Parts: sequence; structure tokens; C-alpha cells
Amino acid sequence: MHVKEKLFIENYLKSRGLKMAKIAIIVLEGPALEESVAKIRHAMIYSKEIKLSGNEITLIFDGNGTKWLDIISDETSKFDFLNKLFKEITEMGIVYKACGFCSARKEVKESLSAKNIQFLSEFEGHPDVGKLINEGWQIIVI
Repeated sequence: MHVKEKLFIENYLKSRGLKMAKIAIIVLEGPALEESVAKIRHAMIYSKEIKLSGNEITLIFDGNGTKWLDIISDETSKFDFLNKLFKEITEMGIVYKACGFCSARKEVKESLSAKNIQFLSEFEGHPDVGKLINEGWQIIVI
């Protein structure tokens, strides 16, 4: 979101007694389970909704979820509908990052690095959820 758009939305919300929220969706579940397709899809759909409602959103891929990031960021994967949705949220400017430790542990770090995906490693190699909360982020875990 551009600074001008963000200020416009913040002023709009403020004029109605509302404030812009900061939401972090942490995707933990990987692609091994059949129902996880719906979970990753909904994580991206929720991200779109949150962004379009004028709130700040970031997606954090942690644990087995790092495998999903590798899949959805690969245009040649068999999940073309997820690849299209991922491309859409990327074009919307939705921020996404991966756990540095888990990306290595799940053997996707090299692939994610080649795609210029940023890693979070602030707390023992993992994203610092406490820091996010201290900064006013609300956490959703999927």
C-alpha cells in the first residue's frame, strides 16, 4: 500500500471512530494433508479481505507452512488456482515471509532464497511473535 493510500484509509477510518488494524496470519500447516489446500487458500483469501478493508496484513509461513510457500510461489506447480491467488496477493502488495529455521529444516530454504523470499529469524531462528504482538499485530494461526 502506498503512503498516500494508507493515509487516506487511516483518515477515513479515524473520521468514523475506527483505526487501522495490523494482522499477521501464520501458516503452519503444510501440504501433506488434503484439507490443508483449503487452509492455504483461505489464508490468502483472508489476506485479500483484510487488505481491501484498509488494514495492514502480513503472511508468515512457519513450520510445514514453508513448504506451501515454496509450492504457491512456483508457477509450474500442480496447484494453478493457488499460484494465481498467490500472484494476485503479491500484486496487491501483501507482505509474505518465511521462517528461516523451518525453511532450512523443511529443505525449501534454497528454493525460497532463489525466489527472493525474505526470512524471519529473530527468535532462536524463528519469527518473533512476541515482538509482533508488542508492535500491535493481531495474530491468526492457520
